Amino acid sequence: MAKSIDAQLSQLKFPPTCVVCTSPASKQYELQKIFSYGRRSYAVKVSVPMCNQHFEAASFKGTAEKLVGTLGIISGIGAGILAAVVLFVAWQPTEYDNLILKLFAGSIVGFGAFIMVWAVIALWLAPMFAEHPLQGGRNAVQITHYWPKDQFVRLEFKNEQLAEIVQRTT
Repeated sequence: MAKSIDAQLSQLKFPPTCVVCTSPASKQYELQKIFSYGRRSYAVKVSVPMCNQHFEAASFKGTAEKLVGTLGIISGIGAGILAAVVLFVAWQPTEYDNLILKLFAGSIVGFGAFIMVWAVIALWLAPMFAEHPLQGGRNAVQITHYWPKDQFVRLEFKNEQLAEIVQRTT
């Protein structure tokens, strides 16, 4: 059963034990999640302690995950080029037509399309292809919510005892 805790990001402290197996930790694994509120986006980063074994397992990317990440880059490039060409061609010519403005706007729209397609595939879809035993290390602690005004974060722990320890020390 998972347990969630709320803590202020600046005061968040983990015991020096692995968040997966509670053995002595030797490395820090960085969790990151992006939250969007209106027009603002916040990248929330939390470093969690892990032992060598679970750190290596969480950092490892299998063949399928790498392949989907590469397909994300290729798809993003294709979508970016397509968006830029479509905008360039569809832009209605006027007597004050400016080729440089068309190229600049096309490149901005193309870059935006690349970022959106790549981010969806590489950051959302590719981790779904992680090898099952490795997902335990990545999912031992998850960032589920963020309140930017107070800089509070909600963390969900798979290990309830560790969640209680972190909640007491924070």
